[in-house]
Amino acid sequence: MNIAKKFDKKIQEEIKKILSETKFPDYDDICTDTLAEIIDRLIIVHIRYWYLEDAMSEAKSDEELSALRRKSESLFKEKRPMLIKAFDKTIIKMLEGKIKYNPENLKHYKNWEEKE
Repeated sequence: MNIAKKFDKKIQEEIKKILSETKFPDYDDICTDTLAEIIDRLIIVHIRYWYLEDAMSEAKSDEELSALRRKSESLFKEKRPMLIKAFDKTIIKMLEGKIKYNPENLKHYKNWEEKE
């Protein structure tokens, strides 16, 4: 057995060991198709938060400021944790082999050649 296969086997064994020792809950907080979709949603949450921070710094009244704070807390106490759980769940399923990651539309750049 060559060294690369030994490393691969050891990594797989360690992943199985970690997953068996750490019982992750089965998150069903969010439905998604791809890992990229989860990352996209996380980016949107962060952009919204930045907009809310800007709006909070320009708030004209205490009522406006508290309404903006409630919105920002909702993002980071509800939506962001839900997306992080979905991210974790997707990665775990990929490691367990329950989700196969096969990119469909790979972009091939100039002078790229598939080598086997």
